[in-house]
Amino acid sequence: MAKGGGAREGGALKTAVIVAGGLALAWVTMETAFRPFLDRLRGAVSRNTDPARDPDQEEAPAAAEAEEEKTPAPPAPAVVEEKVEEKVAELEEKAEEATAAADKAE
Repeated sequence: MAKGGGAREGGALKTAVIVAGGLALAWVTMETAFRPFLDRLRGAVSRNTDPARDPDQEEAPAAAEAEEEKTPAPPAPAVVEEKVEEKVAELEEKAEEATAAADKAE
């Protein structure tokens, strides 16, 4: 009878090893299959549990970077003033020409 008990323990050990190997394989398969989703989930959890982060004062980093790349830097005030002065002078000249042409027509 002693041999029968030993054979059963070997069968139990073999079953435990197979079950543990199957669970490990299933875990690796799930990690690989859902890697993009799990990476985003883990990133969100780590941001939400960071005590140094203030969610009221931060925007999404990707959105903030995208806006910075799309928005050109505003021109210097001196450049803007020069362009405004040029346009004003141009419009004044056109107004004078129009007035002179209207006076000749009368």
